[in-house]
Amino acid sequence: MVTWTHIAHREPTRKLDGTHGEDARRLREFIAFDKFSDDELERLVQAAHHTSRSAAWPLIHEKTPPDACYVLLSGEAAVYVGRDRIALVGPGEVIGESILRRGILRNATVTTTGAAEVLRIDRDDLASLLDEIPALRETMHMTAARHHI
Repeated sequence: MVTWTHIAHREPTRKLDGTHGEDARRLREFIAFDKFSDDELERLVQAAHHTSRSAAWPLIHEKTPPDACYVLLSGEAAVYVGRDRIALVGPGEVIGESILRRGILRNATVTTTGAAEVLRIDRDDLASLLDEIPALRETMHMTAARHHI
């Protein structure tokens, strides 16, 4: 089994204002988002849907069309191909990067392992964000390269 280690944390650089400031501050702690300006982080969380659950729940189903990607803010998620668990991901991970490739189905199922918080970014919102935030495109491509086994 391959284990993807979670993205390391770093110290927040400054306080953000706005209704989504807390999520933006949390993203700032992850190295995957260190090239984002504060305004870009704010824009990202404004477009995303924050969801938290106290128990495990499926985020992505294998062999379905990609409709969203996720950023894991807290908790862990297990990645399955068929019934085999191939990885465990933690906070700061982008999940569902296959959304970048049109016309393909998901190649894995991803389920949180317990309590977790995620930011869900729908396909249409992601398309706009990728145009507006070059650092997001880079993060998505780096994630895709790291997750392909």
